[in-house]
Amino acid sequence: MVGICRTTTGRWLLGVVLAVVVLLPLALTQFEISPHRVTLGTVVVTALLLIGTISLPALLFAEWHGVDE
Repeated sequence: MVGICRTTTGRWLLGVVLAVVVLLPLALTQFEISPHRVTLGTVVVTALLLIGTISLPALLFAEWHGVDE
């Protein structure tokens, strides 16, 4: 039961990381990003970067913890 939960969590985190990797360059090229004002592009890119910085270490630690046990 615990192994099933870990593999499902790992797959979800991998899916999130891959989605961020695909969507971030797309958002950078399609939206207007301005450091001087808040635009839709700025919000989308910031959200993707924040999600990526949280999910990538979570994926690495989940895999590391799974191998450790």
